[in-house]
Amino acid sequence: MPGVPAPHRADPANPYAQNPYTAAQGGPGYGGMYTPPPGQPYGTLPSGGGGSGRNTRRKAVVIGAAVAVLLAAGGGVYAAVSGGDDDKKPTAASTTTPAGQDRQDPTPEPTGNGASTGARDGGESESDPNDVRRAGEAKVLYQTPAPEVSKKSLDVPGFWVMKGYVVKAVEDKIVAYKDDGTKKWTLSLPKAVCAAPDSTTQGEVVVAYQGHGKDSCSQLALIDLDKGVKVWDHDAPEAGSFGGGHTNMGMAQSGDLVGMSWFGGSAVIKVRDGKEVALEKPSPGCSVDGYAGGKALLRAYSCTNGTAKLQKVASNGTITWTYVVRKGYKVDKIFSTSPVVIALSDQDRKAGGILAISDSGKERSALAVGKQSYQPLCGTDLFGTNLGSCQGVAASRDTFYLPTEMTQDSAGGSTSEIHAFDLASGKRKRAAKVAGRMLLPLSMDGKNLIAYEEPSYDKAGLVVSIGPDGGKPKTVLRLPQATREAENGFYSATHDYRNGIFYIASNRITGTEGTSEKLIMAFGS
Repeated sequence: MPGVPAPHRADPANPYAQNPYTAAQGGPGYGGMYTPPPGQPYGTLPSGGGGSGRNTRRKAVVIGAAVAVLLAAGGGVYAAVSGGDDDKKPTAASTTTPAGQDRQDPTPEPTGNGASTGARDGGESESDPNDVRRAGEAKVLYQTPAPEVSKKSLDVPGFWVMKGYVVKAVEDKIVAYKDDGTKKWTLSLPKAVCAAPDSTTQGEVVVAYQGHGKDSCSQLALIDLDKGVKVWDHDAPEAGSFGGGHTNMGMAQSGDLVGMSWFGGSAVIKVRDGKEVALEKPSPGCSVDGYAGGKALLRAYSCTNGTAKLQKVASNGTITWTYVVRKGYKVDKIFSTSPVVIALSDQDRKAGGILAISDSGKERSALAVGKQSYQPLCGTDLFGTNLGSCQGVAASRDTFYLPTEMTQDSAGGSTSEIHAFDLASGKRKRAAKVAGRMLLPLSMDGKNLIAYEEPSYDKAGLVVSIGPDGGKPKTVLRLPQATREAENGFYSATHDYRNGIFYIASNRITGTEGTSEKLIMAFGS
């Protein structure tokens, strides 16, 4: 894309040495919150250069409640537009193959003792990190090398944590790994998976894979995640499609419904049979921006006259409630669907706010974030079709958790915090703080927040628990020092802690020569 600068690359030895964005100064704006001044309110996107690109996750920075989805360190814009150096089309088998029987299966088989089968670039096999595990460190349950893929910098959406196993999509393969690292099953699709929801319904998920046209993400399949089989396979609906394409597909699944939006169109289908639901259409001059799923299915749309709405879609396809967004703003991100927490922005993404919406669709509160800069992980979303894609946030019924950006303290060190906001009042009620590393919310464990302390330049990461009264995080899993470099080497990853196991799964395989990228790493006590 002409005029888009090359992305900033973090220093692989110390990824927190430079933050590419600076907070702006300004006065109160929408909802009593912060509006940046004219000019360059979010700092300058630096030109590229330097670094290997490791640990350069794509981030969204919420600066002083001016909710701008900034594609920070990690090359979100440039990589998404350029598509990498190799533009050849992937090749794939079109049959389902039992695990372990396909000699051509490029997805590596991990071992149960934590050792991978070897470097992806053909180097020597890695030793078992558990052989050098220190006292108090978690065990590496397994680590799977990233397979060879059809082109560099390839997005690999689709990761689901089930009971006793996980499922990962990579191009035309979907593979299930048991928690001991052995394969449960392997499923081949005709072409590569290009979009997938984060949530599942009773062990089933609808994925989209490449269609016949260039960049078309127009084929849908329902996958049984326990058995590893396709239940049905259909073309995506053409409803509202501009020119018949399905580019930049975003997907969200909740109950028996899947909401899909793409550049120029949108649709809702049923999980059980793939049939389209006759959902109420937006008014003339309006278009659906995207969906978010999980505990509920939410739809956001905006109009050419500057109006926008957020709607809850019931399981029968009817609209339960409609929240009318203040004119001049639109829904930019949906952080949580139950409770509902959304980010708003104006047309130029220069001002906005974070709102909590009640179960009846009324405004519950506006979060008083002041001039603080926040940094959830929201990925690359050029056309805004993945409204519910943010990581690094968490919500209970009455509290919302946001991570701050790394900041320099008076002693010259760096710190990050997680701020807890009361959803009834919008006020910040407590904070947890760590030095030298990024602290990211993962999920709720009862009243406690589970969070991830990312690895620093010399220490491995931690999974921690933060109590309802805040205070110092308590260590749940201390990740091994022997795998710090691999843990730190994911370009973009999904993190999940469930049933005592911490998973890191790659969202993008860069194909960088001379490195040993991982597809999945799993740690347990």
